[in-house]
Amino acid sequence: MKSEWRLLGVVLLASQVCVGQITTPPSCSVDPASRPMTLTTSKRPSPEQVRETAEAAAADPTVLVAAEPVPNFGTERYRLADYAECTGTVGCYWADLDAQTKRAETVLERAIASKKKGEKLAIVLDIDETSMTNFCELRREDYGFLLAAFNKWAMSPEAAMPIPGTVRLVNKAQAAGVDVFFITGRWEEQREATARNLESAGFKGWKGLALRAGSQKQMTTVDYKSQERQKIVDAGYRIVLNMGDQWSDLNGQARGETSVKLPNPFYYLP
Repeated sequence: MKSEWRLLGVVLLASQVCVGQITTPPSCSVDPASRPMTLTTSKRPSPEQVRETAEAAAADPTVLVAAEPVPNFGTERYRLADYAECTGTVGCYWADLDAQTKRAETVLERAIASKKKGEKLAIVLDIDETSMTNFCELRREDYGFLLAAFNKWAMSPEAAMPIPGTVRLVNKAQAAGVDVFFITGRWEEQREATARNLESAGFKGWKGLALRAGSQKQMTTVDYKSQERQKIVDAGYRIVLNMGDQWSDLNGQARGETSVKLPNPFYYLP
């Protein structure tokens, strides 16, 4: 019977996470004082302070208020910084991220327990913000996602920063004989640095590492990743789990039996 595709959503409050959860960001070599503009935590206005200031000023009858249908990027960036650095009142990205990977581990355990004799099981993982984190570069750029700087960082040895929950997941899968496949939107020319950083981050012995090559560079991410997952299925595998931080990591054809959407408040890739 064809397995029903299920989605483990990202709507998960920090208060719901388990005891022992990771609740602090990784240590970065970048000196916070060298960052372009972000205010220190003690001086950064809270979302509540920003709203209260705006409401109070708008209530003054001598003030002509402009239409502002789009949230102010500066204040939204303060919210993002609070979430990413686990300060303030908006929650903790690292706790939510680890909670989702724990849910993925539970899915994997069920799949291993139900494995039939002779079956080949596989899990599929994205890389950026799924297996390795680019938090230190994003933080240095004040969460602006500057693509040129981001790509340069991702190819550097500094970028070999694992997401701990994904390392746990991979170790558990491999110990049970489940093969691990990475499918990333990075280009083939980045293979050497990507493989090196994956190994340095603690990911070893994977079965496959797919990067965009040739005509795949013009494909949508959904079509490209669908094509690569289909290759895994055609090789006789049952994809029991697919995990990524973007919807384009999960949507399309040859989906995993369960897809796990990780939080990514930093950038969106269609």
